[in-house]
Amino acid sequence: MSDSERILADLGPRLSSRASIVLSDNSKFAGLVARWREYEAPNITVVVQVAVESDVQQTIRYANEHSIPFLARAGGHGATKALGEAKKAIQIDLRSLNKITLSDDGQTATIGGGASVKDTINTLASLGKRTVTGICESVGFSAPALGGGHGWLQGQYGLMADQVISAQLILPNGELVTLSKNSNPDLFWAIKGAGHNFGLVTEWEYRVYENNAPLWSWEILVYSGDKLEVLYSIANEMLQHHPPELIHWGYIIKIAEIDPDHPIIWFGVIYNGSPEMANKYAKPFHDIGPLSVQTGRGSLHDLAVATFQDADGPGCAYGMTSLRYPIGLKTYNVTALRQVYNEVDETFRKVPEIAGSFFILEGYSTQGVKAIDPETTAFPHRDDNLLLTSYVMYAPNSAIDPIAQSFGKRLRQYLLDGSEDPAHLHAYVNYADGDESLPAVYGWEGWRLEKLRKLKALWDPNDSMRYYVPIE
Repeated sequence: MSDSERILADLGPRLSSRASIVLSDNSKFAGLVARWREYEAPNITVVVQVAVESDVQQTIRYANEHSIPFLARAGGHGATKALGEAKKAIQIDLRSLNKITLSDDGQTATIGGGASVKDTINTLASLGKRTVTGICESVGFSAPALGGGHGWLQGQYGLMADQVISAQLILPNGELVTLSKNSNPDLFWAIKGAGHNFGLVTEWEYRVYENNAPLWSWEILVYSGDKLEVLYSIANEMLQHHPPELIHWGYIIKIAEIDPDHPIIWFGVIYNGSPEMANKYAKPFHDIGPLSVQTGRGSLHDLAVATFQDADGPGCAYGMTSLRYPIGLKTYNVTALRQVYNEVDETFRKVPEIAGSFFILEGYSTQGVKAIDPETTAFPHRDDNLLLTSYVMYAPNSAIDPIAQSFGKRLRQYLLDGSEDPAHLHAYVNYADGDESLPAVYGWEGWRLEKLRKLKALWDPNDSMRYYVPIE
């Protein structure tokens, strides 16, 4: 009997009637284990499609009894080196735990641990509500929240982690616990920024808001590379008085139809409100000579399409090698950005296999993020105004891997060297490659890692949850 057949025979009777165990010879298996990043993906023996909370508990207990690695999947967008350390693992598929219900007073929602970003946005919109979620529609709702969770609405309401009132967490030993400010408060603190290390969330109690501004408006301006310095100098000036509803979203990307020889700069001025307000904030960028301007308005889904973050967009597509090397910054250093642009331009010509990559510049508003006391969550980077990263994307090719890794690291190093504090990298855990130091990810204040390590030893003494930027 094979390992997978043994798991089916032994674990199957312990699960609920609607749960299923999918083996590798099943036609559904490939789709269930497919990931946004195939590079350094976990090696999965079986997929357990859970139907109820107890299925998760039983699967974890069985895995522990037989020393089998386990990990959860909802959206399949997790991408960091440690995932590749999971060998012959059980994948716990949470996607059936996707129920979303509104509380009687309309102030909170209960969101299942397997819901996607798209599920959450659409369901809440149908109820006249909205909340902070991740950007890419096909990403699971839970994983971004566990790492802090940036989103379009963070300037108005804070990070995803700031919306969490309570969580149902299944510990690495299979025990179910409730986390809130009054129940296991230290562990509640930890899951709001370092949660990948402590268990599987099956349900969230989460703040929601009246959808009193459903309209989003944007102007997308495309520039040739020579406009980089003036463009991002203006963006720096606007950082000083960004309203909570305003977002700057940029790409350095090769679009041959616009410029067959060099990357262009794609710059979005996004406003949660009227086109007139979007135009007001876009006006300084019109004055520097864009190659083109495209205006749009619509829902959050329409915004996802416009920014390539919809489920079918290139930023969310599955099956590629996708490498990210993130850095959080307070301002744009235009000299360092010029180095990034030139490196992208040169490398795309030398290595055409990665010319479909892009460099992303996320300039969310931060008022809601900075309104929260930094010590109240494990998320360490509230002082940052910007989140930048390479998306080095290419068809899986082991010959290209070292070239791509070196390329992505060089881009980040330019920005770090040109930052306000070159000795202290800030790396967003949900984008982290896994080569970063733990202080870079979890915070340079000594007490943060000290607290996380103590909690890790207490709640996961066997280090079962070690496949996503593990606390060591």
